[in-house]
Amino acid sequence: MNGIPEGPESPDVPAPAGSEQPRPGATGRHSVGSETDPSATPRTGLGGVLQQEEFSVAGAIGGPRGIAESVLPTLLFIVVFVASRSVVAASVTAVAVVAVLLIVRLVQRQSPATVLGGLIGVALGAVMAIRSGDGTDFYAPGIAINAVSLLVLLVSVLARRPLIGLLVGVLDPRVEDWAKDPDARRVYTRATLLFAGLYAAKLAVQVPLLLTGHVAALGVAKLAMGLPAFAVIAYLVWLMHRALLGRREQL
Repeated sequence: MNGIPEGPESPDVPAPAGSEQPRPGATGRHSVGSETDPSATPRTGLGGVLQQEEFSVAGAIGGPRGIAESVLPTLLFIVVFVASRSVVAASVTAVAVVAVLLIVRLVQRQSPATVLGGLIGVALGAVMAIRSGDGTDFYAPGIAINAVSLLVLLVSVLARRPLIGLLVGVLDPRVEDWAKDPDARRVYTRATLLFAGLYAAKLAVQVPLLLTGHVAALGVAKLAMGLPAFAVIAYLVWLMHRALLGRREQL
């Protein structure tokens, strides 16, 4: 999934030097410059970078492994389809590469959760494409997930419980009281709307390509609006989060 809000994540990747991890039991007013807990487990993805004093693009998108696991299935599908014009060959190749990535994680005794989810999505898209003979159907599950994600984000804003606030409150104890703070609630509402805008843009570009049967162009659009766009939004949310922590520190 092109995911919200953590994005591609590799749970055991070390955090960059100078990053900080909140101490267990820290309050929502925890200082930005607090001491790092050596026992804390470094994380990547949005939840990990929000706890760091320096933004890391690699950390936000899960490092080289996160990039490979997110990009390779779609990239190989495009390459094989353009080269062979065979929906079956392209679909089988995409499923095979995800299966290999899953086996690698299992052999290395790492969490297979993110790859397993990707395998289900790729396999479903492959089955749909092979049955219909239309390569654009390979992308249909991802587009449906984007639509559901957009709906969930917008509903959370309308319910005054923005999804980014709920997730960040769990991931970063320094803002666990965000719902009681009007400033924090505004920040995470805007952050949620940023992600909603990303998913709306994906749908605006990809749905017309799906309906008009542009297989390769749809794949390129998916790649371009995947990790690069996620990294930009993650950086903007990180800036907003750090600014909020700075204002709280001055109280």
